[in-house]
Amino acid sequence: MEENPVQYKVDNSIAAIWSMMLPGLGQLLKGQVMPGIFWAFCVGFGYFAFFWPGLVFHGICILDAAFNKGENSWIGLESVPKKIAFFSLILGLIGYTIIRNF
Repeated sequence: MEENPVQYKVDNSIAAIWSMMLPGLGQLLKGQVMPGIFWAFCVGFGYFAFFWPGLVFHGICILDAAFNKGENSWIGLESVPKKIAFFSLILGLIGYTIIRNF
Protein backbone atom coordinates (compact mmCIF):
# COMPACT_ATOMS: atom_id res chain seq x y z
CA MET A 1 0.00 0.00 0.00
CA GLU A 2 2.78 2.35 -1.02
CA GLU A 3 0.75 4.52 -3.35
CA ASN A 4 0.90 8.27 -3.62
CA PRO A 5 -2.08 9.94 -1.90
CA VAL A 6 -1.81 12.85 -4.34
CA GLN A 7 -3.79 12.02 -7.46
CA TYR A 8 -2.23 14.64 -9.72
CA LYS A 9 1.39 15.45 -10.50
CA VAL A 10 2.67 18.57 -8.76
CA ASP A 11 5.31 20.58 -10.60
CA ASN A 12 8.58 20.90 -8.71
CA SER A 13 8.62 24.69 -8.98
CA ILE A 14 5.14 24.87 -7.41
CA ALA A 15 6.28 22.55 -4.62
CA ALA A 16 9.31 24.78 -4.02
CA ILE A 17 7.11 27.87 -3.77
CA TRP A 18 4.84 26.15 -1.25
CA SER A 19 7.86 25.02 0.75
CA MET A 20 9.09 28.59 0.71
CA MET A 21 5.84 29.71 2.34
CA LEU A 22 5.51 26.82 4.79
CA PRO A 23 8.39 24.36 5.26
CA GLY A 24 7.46 20.80 4.33
CA LEU A 25 4.30 21.69 2.46
CA GLY A 26 5.91 21.17 -0.94
CA GLN A 27 6.96 17.68 0.05
CA LEU A 28 3.46 16.94 1.33
CA LEU A 29 1.92 18.13 -1.95
CA LYS A 30 4.20 15.74 -3.82
CA GLY A 31 3.03 12.86 -1.63
CA GLN A 32 6.19 12.63 0.49
CA VAL A 33 4.58 12.63 3.92
CA MET A 34 7.51 11.70 6.17
CA PRO A 35 10.00 14.10 4.53
CA GLY A 36 7.39 16.87 4.78
CA ILE A 37 6.90 16.29 8.49
CA PHE A 38 10.66 16.00 9.00
CA TRP A 39 11.35 19.32 7.27
CA ALA A 40 8.56 21.09 9.15
CA PHE A 41 10.04 20.03 12.50
CA CYS A 42 13.63 20.66 11.42
CA VAL A 43 12.99 24.17 10.14
CA GLY A 44 10.75 25.02 13.08
CA PHE A 45 13.42 23.90 15.54
CA GLY A 46 16.07 25.83 13.60
CA TYR A 47 14.08 29.07 13.76
CA PHE A 48 13.32 28.45 17.44
CA ALA A 49 16.98 27.83 18.29
CA PHE A 50 18.36 30.79 16.36
CA PHE A 51 17.51 32.58 13.12
CA TRP A 52 20.42 31.43 10.93
CA PRO A 53 20.06 27.66 11.40
CA GLY A 54 16.37 27.99 10.59
CA LEU A 55 17.19 29.95 7.45
CA VAL A 56 19.72 27.33 6.32
CA PHE A 57 17.29 24.46 6.99
CA HIS A 58 14.54 26.38 5.19
CA GLY A 59 16.76 26.84 2.13
CA ILE A 60 17.64 23.15 2.07
CA CYS A 61 13.95 22.28 2.42
CA ILE A 62 13.11 24.47 -0.59
CA LEU A 63 15.88 22.90 -2.65
CA ASP A 64 14.67 19.43 -1.65
CA ALA A 65 11.14 20.27 -2.79
CA ALA A 66 12.47 21.69 -6.06
CA PHE A 67 14.93 19.00 -7.06
CA ASN A 68 13.76 15.76 -5.46
CA LYS A 69 11.23 13.96 -7.63
CA GLY A 70 10.75 11.28 -5.02
CA GLU A 71 12.00 8.61 -7.40
CA ASN A 72 15.65 8.56 -6.27
CA SER A 73 16.38 11.49 -8.59
CA TRP A 74 17.80 14.83 -7.54
CA ILE A 75 17.24 16.68 -10.81
CA GLY A 76 13.84 18.28 -10.88
CA LEU A 77 13.96 21.35 -13.10
CA GLU A 78 14.12 20.22 -16.70
CA SER A 79 14.94 23.43 -18.55
CA VAL A 80 17.66 26.02 -18.08
CA PRO A 81 15.24 29.00 -17.83
CA LYS A 82 13.42 27.28 -14.95
CA LYS A 83 16.74 26.69 -13.18
CA ILE A 84 17.81 30.32 -13.67
CA ALA A 85 14.46 31.63 -12.45
CA PHE A 86 14.48 29.38 -9.41
CA PHE A 87 18.05 30.20 -8.38
CA SER A 88 17.48 33.93 -8.89
CA LEU A 89 14.41 33.66 -6.65
CA ILE A 90 16.43 31.87 -3.96
CA LEU A 91 19.34 34.34 -4.22
CA GLY A 92 16.91 37.25 -4.04
CA LEU A 93 15.30 35.82 -0.92
CA ILE A 94 18.68 35.25 0.75
CA GLY A 95 19.92 38.71 -0.28
CA TYR A 96 16.78 40.37 1.03
CA THR A 97 17.09 38.52 4.33
CA ILE A 98 20.75 39.48 4.75
CA ILE A 99 20.16 43.15 3.88
CA ARG A 100 17.09 43.33 6.08
CA ASN A 101 18.95 41.98 9.13
CA PHE A 102 21.99 44.26 8.93
